[in-house]
Amino acid sequence: MGAPVLDNEFMQYWSKLTVAEKESLLSVAKQYVQLRREDADGLRKQLIMEERASYLKGEGKSFSWDEVKDMATNKEKRHGL
Repeated sequence: MGAPVLDNEFMQYWSKLTVAEKESLLSVAKQYVQLRREDADGLRKQLIMEERASYLKGEGKSFSWDEVKDMATNKEKRHGL
């Protein structure tokens, strides 16, 4: 189902709700979006901290600034990054 179709169907139901019901559903939607954003931020922070710990232990490959610039401009030199 495409987004415009979904939006139209949602609006059909939305127009049948009372103001109190709309406020309630809006509150639930806001909470859902906020929790999802916090989960994504938490996972991103966890990944960064794991990579930092590996780097500090000397594990994995470190790149020089010239290597990073070279990989940025030459896709074939990224080695699956």
